[in-house]
Amino acid sequence: MNTIKRPRFTFVLSPTLRRRLAATTAAVAMAATSLLSAQPAAADTTYPVNVTFDNVKFTMLNDGGCGAGWICSDDAFELYGTIGAYTTAGAVSAGVLPYLLFGKWGSHPCETNWDSSWGTTCTKEVTVGTYDFTKVFLCDGSYYQTCSTGYSKYNNTIGLQVHAGEQFKVTVAMQDYDALSANDNVCNTSQWFGPYTAAQLQAKTYVTDAQNKALMMPFNGDGECWVGYHLS
Repeated sequence: MNTIKRPRFTFVLSPTLRRRLAATTAAVAMAATSLLSAQPAAADTTYPVNVTFDNVKFTMLNDGGCGAGWICSDDAFELYGTIGAYTTAGAVSAGVLPYLLFGKWGSHPCETNWDSSWGTTCTKEVTVGTYDFTKVFLCDGSYYQTCSTGYSKYNNTIGLQVHAGEQFKVTVAMQDYDALSANDNVCNTSQWFGPYTAAQLQAKTYVTDAQNKALMMPFNGDGECWVGYHLS
């Protein structure tokens, strides 16, 4: 029985064609890799902004019945409150802790001086004058009325991560505790900044802007305040 031998064909690629095929294969592999890998976006760039609260100054207060000539029956606040900062992105911009609280919101478990070394949750006795935020116990909070951490002094700066095109807000809310009536708003105020471009955030344009934006509340029948702060 005779066996029929079939001819064998061998394809030989020229060096130029081999190089073209190799380049095409590499390009396809790179395209597939780029689709699977997360690519950084310009919008994801954040810029650090530090909001430091320096002091609060009470220029007028009325914690009782004031008669003619602003002679008041009670010339001191039993104060508690919150200072805060965050962007339009919300609490995440401040590491989910956009507030600093002193005392215990809506509560009067005890009373002590502003710079006391004890009584972290106590209301602070405050009269007309200026009070330094580095001297009072402050805790960090995810919500303006509750603490998420312990209290400490020299804890008066909130660090923000700000995207280009976002605004950020600096805010203050303080109340005087009253056992027999509703608690009084004695220092409620805020300021918005931005939006800023990436170039403006890099140049820290907001530093100068803050020097022209006062944090103050005119006298509302209970109190008048000015809050010193700066951005860096």
